[in-house]
Amino acid sequence: MSDVAYQNKDIVSKILTDGMKEKSFAVYGVPMSRIKDVLPVNLPAIEANEMATDNLFRLEDDSYAVVDYESSFSEKSKIKYVCHIARILKKYGSIMKLRMIVLCTSSTCRINTVLDAGCLRLSIEPGYLSSIETDRVFENIRKQIEDGKKLNDTEVMQMIVLPLTVKNREEQKELLEEVVNLAKNIKEEEQQMFVLSGVITFADKIIEPDFARRVEEWIKMTKVGRLFEEEKLQAMADVRQSMEKTIAEKDMALAEKDMALAVAEKEKAIAIAEKQHEALKLASVRLLLKGSSPKEVSKTTGLPLKEIEEFLK
Repeated sequence: MSDVAYQNKDIVSKILTDGMKEKSFAVYGVPMSRIKDVLPVNLPAIEANEMATDNLFRLEDDSYAVVDYESSFSEKSKIKYVCHIARILKKYGSIMKLRMIVLCTSSTCRINTVLDAGCLRLSIEPGYLSSIETDRVFENIRKQIEDGKKLNDTEVMQMIVLPLTVKNREEQKELLEEVVNLAKNIKEEEQQMFVLSGVITFADKIIEPDFARRVEEWIKMTKVGRLFEEEKLQAMADVRQSMEKTIAEKDMALAEKDMALAVAEKEKAIAIAEKQHEALKLASVRLLLKGSSPKEVSKTTGLPLKEIEEFLK
């Protein structure tokens, strides 16, 4: 595997941005209504580059929030924001009501929020993560997770930026690992994936590549259950279609005389076939996890080699 890109948000951006809906950056000290939609932020231009800001959200009050995350800030950052805004207006229309929100990590001091170029004035709305009480928030979240409770939106939004609420780089890395390990104990899979995705996205400037890869692998593993569910539904449909065809061919007379009985028998046969197939799938996964090769697993379970190789992927 190659090193994780400096801007690694593309790896987990779909999980993160989808999860942002119905949430708000008010928890970071920026008063705003909840996020309604997440808009694309790739902003190609004639120049030989493709510019993208961190996020573009449509809010419930029909205004739009351009959100950037900064661990360092300079006057040049404002020029960058002006370019972002100009391209957004060009892409989506000049009648948009835009807000420029910058979330500053604890290492960023108070920033000058205004760019006044005479004919153009940019006002930035800063959110300072240093305002979050790190220890208190961490202990509250830890207790909620240990008690098996679902985190509310405020706790989730606090958790994904928690490593950036301390100043020292080593402290950030230590807290990052603690937060990730804590997130792995979140019971609800969707919330767990959102938190993990958010943590490695927000912490992309401090996270070690190897650690980021391990987190990404964990995120992928949490999706396995969902992928198996999709495969199971497809397998059920295939089995049902096959059984229906067989029953229709062999038991047409019976179906005409007693349709209710035929349907019951058909459902019973399908259920048995599905249960057997599911058992073979689970057995195959266990064998693969123990180190058996796809060919060995196929020979043992009787499932097609192609299906076993899909499990391995």
